[in-house]
Amino acid sequence: MEVAVGRWTKPTLPVGPLRTLNSELHALHRKAGHPSARELQRAVKKAASHTKIHHAFIKPQLPAWGVVEVVVEQLAKAARPKLSEEAEIDRFKTLWDAASDAVSASVTPEPNEHSYGLAFGGLSRNGAIYSAIVDLHRAGKPTGLHDVAAELARRGQLEACGGEDYLFECVKIAMKGSFEAGMGIGEFGVLNARRVKEASDARHAFFSVALSGTPDRQSLQTAYERVITYHPDWALPGGFNQSPRS
Repeated sequence: MEVAVGRWTKPTLPVGPLRTLNSELHALHRKAGHPSARELQRAVKKAASHTKIHHAFIKPQLPAWGVVEVVVEQLAKAARPKLSEEAEIDRFKTLWDAASDAVSASVTPEPNEHSYGLAFGGLSRNGAIYSAIVDLHRAGKPTGLHDVAAELARRGQLEACGGEDYLFECVKIAMKGSFEAGMGIGEFGVLNARRVKEASDARHAFFSVALSGTPDRQSLQTAYERVITYHPDWALPGGFNQSPRS
């Protein structure tokens, strides 16, 4: 947590490049007058969430370079004595690269679904995310990415789920699925993941029947009615009343 005066607690890290990077971040934060995470978020024009900014200082993991870069730029601007923003960004990129190499070289076993299941009381990582989404929905609360992240954090499961970075990946995968289902951004915005999958299945089923060579009338009609449920713009004027081509 952020303390009242804006000074953040350093994580416990072994001597090495990651510890050096973190120490230098804290030193630059001090030179800038200890701005809060929300102040920094506003300064970077929401290029990074206040949670990610705060975690870059207090978590023992390597922060994303994109977060470090925008934070260093703003801290250098606010630092007294004044510092060169470009020089500081270059300096921190060297520190970050060294820390990244050290982290990559360390041998850390990749968690598997079984270990996630133990962490979440029998649920998989995605199962824990799904459970949080369902519970928020049932409570009438929003289920945006940051809302789900906050709920997982409240349950003590966010880090084990891969943090907000993994949730962003889930959204990217879902967006990819929406395009594969033939949807635009507007459609995706009002459809949940299950509808995306159902729409994709309906689209594939329709083409499978229609392009089978000699589809029977009933199969084509059924596939057509199913697909226009998800793609109403595909509906033919007057309904499907034309004879299938041989």
